[in-house]
Amino acid sequence: MNNYRFALLLIAAVLVSGCATLNKSECREADWQTIGLEDGAKGQPLTHIANHRKACAEYGVKPDLDQYRVGHQAGLTRFCTPDNGFKQGRAGRRYNNVCPAELEGQFLAGYDTGRELHELKSEIDHRHRDAQTAKTEKTQLEEKLQNIETMLVSGVMSASDRRALLDEFKQMQTRHATLGVYIADLEYGAARMQGEYDVLNSAHSYY
Repeated sequence: MNNYRFALLLIAAVLVSGCATLNKSECREADWQTIGLEDGAKGQPLTHIANHRKACAEYGVKPDLDQYRVGHQAGLTRFCTPDNGFKQGRAGRRYNNVCPAELEGQFLAGYDTGRELHELKSEIDHRHRDAQTAKTEKTQLEEKLQNIETMLVSGVMSASDRRALLDEFKQMQTRHATLGVYIADLEYGAARMQGEYDVLNSAHSYY
């Protein structure tokens, strides 16, 4: 076997082992109720057992679905709380519709509030990043405008070159002014959203 083929096989083996949910000893010593409890508490759907089944098939171990289901349902009672819903939403995590009907309402009440905060924070950060990028361009333009002014007052150029330089100068001035308005708009929007964020963050009752 050549080195290239061996390297490919090694990479494939690493990828396969990295995707496995359980290793050999975990499969053979599995407490399926406990595994179900842990998965449910993480918000994994019941169908997540299929990943364990695939991982353990290599070792001749078949998951106990009944025990897994019992544990999974118990785990969901830990996951499907208003406070955890808020944490999941604020972290921007996706909800996989795993909560039973009797728990979903309270979970979503927290999740929706957290999600709103997450989206506000993301938009605030996005506006700050755009403003910083625009400020960098504006600063660079200011340096170029100053250089052009120096060249124009020097008078060491032909009339056609001077006209071309003046046209470029005016275009840069227009862009500079546009950036100033754009930055102000971004910063105003970010400040307004930050106010909304602070009010919502102080009003919620989740932890």
